[in-house]
Amino acid sequence: MKSKPIGVLFGVLTLVAILGIAPHAFAATTQVSMSPGAGSDQSCVAANNCFDPNVVNIAPGDTVTWTNNDKVGHTTTSGQPSDNQTGTVWDSSLVAAGKSYSFTFQNAGDYKYFCMVHPWMTGEIVVGGAVPTPSTPATPSTPSMPMGSMTMEQAMSSDGTEMVTIDTMPATPTSGSPLTIYLNFTDPSGNNIPHQNYAITIAQDGNTIYSNATGHTHTGLDTQTTTALTSADPVDVQVTLNGVGLPGTDPSTWTGPKGDMISFHVVPEFGSIAPIVLAIAVISIVVLTAKTRVIPKL
Repeated sequence: MKSKPIGVLFGVLTLVAILGIAPHAFAATTQVSMSPGAGSDQSCVAANNCFDPNVVNIAPGDTVTWTNNDKVGHTTTSGQPSDNQTGTVWDSSLVAAGKSYSFTFQNAGDYKYFCMVHPWMTGEIVVGGAVPTPSTPATPSTPSMPMGSMTMEQAMSSDGTEMVTIDTMPATPTSGSPLTIYLNFTDPSGNNIPHQNYAITIAQDGNTIYSNATGHTHTGLDTQTTTALTSADPVDVQVTLNGVGLPGTDPSTWTGPKGDMISFHVVPEFGSIAPIVLAIAVISIVVLTAKTRVIPKL
């Protein structure tokens, strides 16, 4: 007599379990590619495939996985380059070449996003049947090239309100290769400073090899690239802070340090000095041995 109630109870519990598992079991994952070459130039903007596909339609509970198929690092960050607040829904931080980042969208809505390093790279996630808005490609105000955080130097502005960090790719100056400078402008707490205006001059062997007097970054991150270097000698990088404000507005209204020059010295990993020092040391030992006729103990 008890078998029927037990069977019914078992059936109810099974149904509850199925209903609980079903949303997860049928949740989908959509793949988005950070396209090859998207960080090198802006040709992907015209093709509308910096993130491919550019617009993704999914259901609540679905996951989007971004895979970096480029040779340089990218981010996927919610918001738009012109926003004062970005990354409030998700922020991948830097996704290295060949790596992936996933985010599950629980709530319906229309989510725009971009790459903080290369702000012309934009995309859109439409969750739950929301109508996508026409996308206007972001146009960076300065030429930008791919970045690589291989070596790092930091310096503070003279008033202590801004930190300038540079990374280089390759890690050290290399003859025959261009040098990419990755710049990051932050406040003393480490927060990016959006709409930083700056000038940059890059010199090698006393000659200016790159100069940009109207640098601007929407997000606090930017990149600049020289032509191919003619030697592996050290490189001097000078960054001048010109204030924080939107391009096209009166520079007198810009805030923060203005005219503050910050210098960096990027040297080869071992450099041309090391062989010279080694040669001098060897010659000194030979001369000392000849004079004393004694083999020095090591």
